[in-house]
Amino acid sequence: VIFLLMLCVSSTSAQKKMHVITLKNGNVLQGKIIRQVPGDFLEIETQDKNFWKFDMEDIAEIRFEKRKLPKNYRDTIVQPLKGMSYEIKMGVLAGGKSNEDDAPFSMLVSGNYRFESGISAGGGVGYETLNGGSMPVFGEIKYQAKLNGISPFIYLQSGYSIALENQFGRNFYHNSEDDVNSVGGILINPGIGFNLGNIGDNRFTLNIGYRFQKMKHKWENSYTKDTEYLKEEYNRLSIHLGLIF
Repeated sequence: VIFLLMLCVSSTSAQKKMHVITLKNGNVLQGKIIRQVPGDFLEIETQDKNFWKFDMEDIAEIRFEKRKLPKNYRDTIVQPLKGMSYEIKMGVLAGGKSNEDDAPFSMLVSGNYRFESGISAGGGVGYETLNGGSMPVFGEIKYQAKLNGISPFIYLQSGYSIALENQFGRNFYHNSEDDVNSVGGILINPGIGFNLGNIGDNRFTLNIGYRFQKMKHKWENSYTKDTEYLKEEYNRLSIHLGLIF
């Protein structure tokens, strides 16, 4: 996946004429001024096809340049001020000896609405192979920091992981595998992330977090005829590469 992402963001150059806007907070945008009211405001379309409007009092410098820029040029502000966006993430849930697989596969798809404050809220679903197939369903809240040159964010996911298949042969004291019923459990996943780059409106992210996961299983004991339960907890390092579109 990393190799494919590197191929996607390989630089190709083209001659560009552009306006360079430097804000008083240190952010720099490059593109084309499409509207300007002297002493009041201006609007600019940036290299990644986003539209911005700024009050003149927030602008430190405006200049015009003619130079070569990569087509995938990324401004220091990498996301629109507000609006709906969608993200697909693929990665692993690494660590832990309680799982037959040291790094189970994880894929998450989510949608978030971003407010002007930098806070995004939404939810999503996914597919994971944590001791058997499961479908996490979660809500998500994210805060995008506004720093010069880099674009970090923090996030929190919380919800329920639904077991898609029953689990057999791991300390279940029964005679028939058909008796086992895996029902899933709650999940919590706080973490941090970084915007790696973009091509047009598509942005790449790296997400690193801590996953706490519960799973519950029940079955009928063939000897005592009682219903028995097994509750498991997982503590994992979640690592995902994401694509925002």
